[in-house]
Amino acid sequence: CCFKYEGGDHIQDQITELNTSATTIFVDSSRVDAYTENGSRMRPYKTLSAAITAKLVDGSTTSYIFKLMPGVYTNAISVDHTAKTQSFRIEGSGRGVTFIQAGSTFAAGKDSNVLYFRDFKRVELADCTVRYGLYGFYPRNVSEVLCERVKFEYLGSDGTQNRHDQSGTQAEQAAFWASTSTSSGGACRIRTVFTLTMNDCEAEYCLRGFRVQDTGNTSTSSTISNCRVFRVLESGVYLAAGSYSGTDGCQNITVSGCSVTESFNNSFLI
Repeated sequence: CCFKYEGGDHIQDQITELNTSATTIFVDSSRVDAYTENGSRMRPYKTLSAAITAKLVDGSTTSYIFKLMPGVYTNAISVDHTAKTQSFRIEGSGRGVTFIQAGSTFAAGKDSNVLYFRDFKRVELADCTVRYGLYGFYPRNVSEVLCERVKFEYLGSDGTQNRHDQSGTQAEQAAFWASTSTSSGGACRIRTVFTLTMNDCEAEYCLRGFRVQDTGNTSTSSTISNCRVFRVLESGVYLAAGSYSGTDGCQNITVSGCSVTESFNNSFLI
């Protein structure tokens, strides 16, 4: 109880810190007006891609909260900065009403990461469903990452039920793995992140679950808590190393209160 309480306060402190210093940018995919977009409440951007392109500028020190209204946001987004100077948060209106996807179907988006961000101070993702892509959420070389109340589905796999429910033969599973119904992705790939907080997330019918690589440090704790993984083709929670030589990997990460059901590889792989 004490650990969960402290983790909750830690998450709230992090959100408050960014909210008090960040500019809110509104995005509404349902708008069809002919106005010039500026991200205000009256003139929101119509696509997340346009908002990200306009505001996440290499070298900028301005923090943003991208507030997504209910709707579907289709576009693979990839931003690679040269230095860690900027922080931002993508916040939906709930995982049952806000959907972010690389393509309109898995076939259309399977070879692209839905959200890829490299070299940022802080990246936050909350209250949405991410689907139809290679990896759903791929932050890399980021100082702090917060991911909360996000659902990941149909990432790295089209989610064919009888290839995810463990009813197939070895030959059927091998054929599915080699087909265009899969790509080498999954729910998340969180890579070289100094501090990670992941809370109340879920992944189902993906190729991989939560893949966390070379993340964490000796001075601060990272947590993966109260998350659920269901029917993934590889491991549910994977704390990975880049070189497999013992010189790198994850450190000081606590995984607690999580459930993994019907993963084809390990439920928890460290």
